[in-house]
Amino acid sequence: MTPPVTSQSTQAPTDRIAGWLPAGMLDWPGRLSATVFLAGCSLRCPFCHNPALLSPAAADARWSGLEPYLIAKRDWLDGIVVTGGEPTDDPDIGALLERLNDLGYRVKLDTNGTNPETLETLLAMGLVAHVALDIKTTLARYDHLVDRPGTAMRVERTLNVLRRSGVSHEFRTTAYPGALAIDDLPEIASTLRGGALYAIQQFVPDTTLDPRAGAVLPFHPDALHEIAAQCARHLPTIVRGA
Repeated sequence: MTPPVTSQSTQAPTDRIAGWLPAGMLDWPGRLSATVFLAGCSLRCPFCHNPALLSPAAADARWSGLEPYLIAKRDWLDGIVVTGGEPTDDPDIGALLERLNDLGYRVKLDTNGTNPETLETLLAMGLVAHVALDIKTTLARYDHLVDRPGTAMRVERTLNVLRRSGVSHEFRTTAYPGALAIDDLPEIASTLRGGALYAIQQFVPDTTLDPRAGAVLPFHPDALHEIAAQCARHLPTIVRGA
């Protein structure tokens, strides 16, 4: 096994690092991990909770603080979460993940599934230890929700790539009433059959891309737990945030 890199690089592997968190256990449950946020996403979901990260902006200077931290904390952290925005929209995502692996870290990747070819390549290269795939709504409603033709087909392909990969993963849906009816969740779960875990996440209207989404009343927690029991007929299902 190649020993991890112990010296700093002279150049950032990507210019889309918009910020990072030093440590936490929420982004990768069960692991103490740092979280790296990449700017840029091709989707414009009205309920997006990170609207500031939708447009890419050169921010490679942040790497100069992140890398020495990761080197110093290598024996303390259990991994790194790469999220966004949409990480697979970054043309340099491979270089970033290679560098994080070279530093000795296991990587969790959050993705919306719109770039199945990129994900397939990253998995084949062994650069990702865990994937969280966001499922926005039913496949039939996808293209209308995100106003991007062909999205449902690409997400479905990503589902199949992930299920075949053997890589640790979870599927997750933010239960936003503007994107789905609560009875849609078992239908979504049926399309995920064969997956490792389905996480239904409570919609939090604090920060949204579309101000109108912030006025939408979330589903009642009891209703989410009841519907999760139906989803569990298809694959293991949990509820987060409710």
